Amino acid sequence: MTKIGLEIHSQLTNLESKLFCSCKANYREFEPNTNICPICMGLPGSLPRLNQKAVEKATMIAMALNCSTPERIAFFRKNYFYPDLPKNFQITQLNIYGDTSVGGSGILMVGEKKIRITRIQLEEDPGRLIYEGSSEKIKSH
Repeated sequence: MTKIGLEIHSQLTNLESKLFCSCKANYREFEPNTNICPICMGLPGSLPRLNQKAVEKATMIAMALNCSTPERIAFFRKNYFYPDLPKNFQITQLNIYGDTSVGGSGILMVGEKKIRITRIQLEEDPGRLIYEGSSEKIKSH
């Protein structure tokens, strides 16, 4: 029997602000590096504040996938270089100290097939890369 593991990312598109600050979540309408604030840049003295709506939406996804949801969730810093993240770390969820992600150990049935869900987690979007020569158009103001 062959087993395939997938890591799937999805964006919570109906949020008004980013995961840890009040900048707009819909970054597609902005020129690169204009939808940022001191929190996005990780400036000294700036304090991230968790978007409660994001937690609610992610918990709904976890429940829809029959995942367990912990009493407490936790976030960690994943340190490595992102060319579009000036603070050089991403705030994310990992189950390092027990089940601290939004959801885990879920099962999705598709016909007779059982698809196991390891973890539903929230993480900060590092930014937006637009590669030279890409077909993506940027809206000008």
